[in-house]
Amino acid sequence: MDISIGNLPAVIGKSAHAQAPTVSAAGAEKAERADEQARTAAASEETADVYGQVDEAVTSIQSFVQNIRRDLNFSVDDSSGRVVVKVTDGASGEVIRQLPSEEALRLAENLEEVRSLLFKAEA
Repeated sequence: MDISIGNLPAVIGKSAHAQAPTVSAAGAEKAERADEQARTAAASEETADVYGQVDEAVTSIQSFVQNIRRDLNFSVDDSSGRVVVKVTDGASGEVIRQLPSEEALRLAENLEEVRSLLFKAEA
């Protein structure tokens, strides 16, 4: 192939055009959607895996609690509005452990009363 300096831009343009792949806007959009779908599918699988692990952990904890014959009771303390968790003996109903303790609940209640008195005194 004879190339003269006069046809050099035409030859360069042809060879560059021949080597560069042509990607239409629709093709690029399609590839982008496929990538997004792949990322979404991977995230869904990861989320399902995490939920599966949590479900296994909950099942394991429930099994353990059943074996030691303990019950967990959740309630809200009327005076403070705080969530209270009690571990009770399944057979006798005796409270084994409470979080927060009765003392901590009363202390929080007393501190709230003191705070309200301070605000009244300042006003």
